[in-house]
Amino acid sequence: MARKGISKQDLAKVKELDLLSYFQNYEPQELIRYSKSEYGTKTYSSLHMSNGLWTSWANSISGRSALDFFIKIKHWDFLEAAYYLKNLIENKTPVKIEQVKRVKHQLRLPRRNDNEDIVINYLVNERCIDKDIVKYCIENHLLYEDKNDHSVIFIGYDPHRLARYACKRATDSDLKQDIYGSNKAYSFSITNQSSHHLHIFESAIDLLSYMTLQKRNGKSYLNTNYLSLSGATTIGSSVTESTVPIALETFLNNYPNIKNIYLHLDNDKAGNDTVSKIMYHYSKLFDIINEPPKIGKDFNELLKMKTNQKQFYQSR
Repeated sequence: MARKGISKQDLAKVKELDLLSYFQNYEPQELIRYSKSEYGTKTYSSLHMSNGLWTSWANSISGRSALDFFIKIKHWDFLEAAYYLKNLIENKTPVKIEQVKRVKHQLRLPRRNDNEDIVINYLVNERCIDKDIVKYCIENHLLYEDKNDHSVIFIGYDPHRLARYACKRATDSDLKQDIYGSNKAYSFSITNQSSHHLHIFESAIDLLSYMTLQKRNGKSYLNTNYLSLSGATTIGSSVTESTVPIALETFLNNYPNIKNIYLHLDNDKAGNDTVSKIMYHYSKLFDIINEPPKIGKDFNELLKMKTNQKQFYQSR
């Protein structure tokens, strides 16, 4: 017998059921907790639930309610999904999960110096990064010199070209820190939407070092995508309970053109563990190649070694 339309009252109750509350009440065995306010599921590896919303980055679909999920992801008929959830609610009243809301702070960029002389000297002469690449970043507002202490300020943008992240790298010490109000989801990156490739690094300096090596080898270095994760973390108790770097997850959500991922993380435990996490969560969805530096801890160390070696032979 065909089902009739669902009443407005029943439909309103169904729409009130958010997806996380659905899983907590009716399929708790499916849930994977990533952090205090972020969850995923065992079956849908690309599904992310946070702050009352859900996103399936694999197909760039998002929503709030469990009904949205059944229709958009499971491809159920509207009435079939609505009646199914209605019956669940009638048989067992769901306990709503109160989700933690993040407090947002406005990004406050440090004042820019009148010129970038100290930053250029630091990046080119101390870090051995190609001068043209540094100037490209300055001209495209990807980095600048802090007026106060002459640090390098690296900037990350969202797809609307709004600055959402900034980190400071001192030019006269080892100081590294994120600027107040930064959102790591939008870490330093250089994008090319016509490319299907994404190269991933732990830091902006490693990213620029890799670009320098590409240029030295006569390869085009602006025909692909680059992303800094702004750090790496160890796995913890189990890779199955691990999370992927938020910068990578956000980038893949915003740039669905990506098909191939190249990992260029540090040769240490945190770097290796981050590679393992990315492989675990994404290997079935992307072609992933692990390409750490062949020698040295990171790509800037490799670049400096190659530069010093070249200068040594040129001086003989």
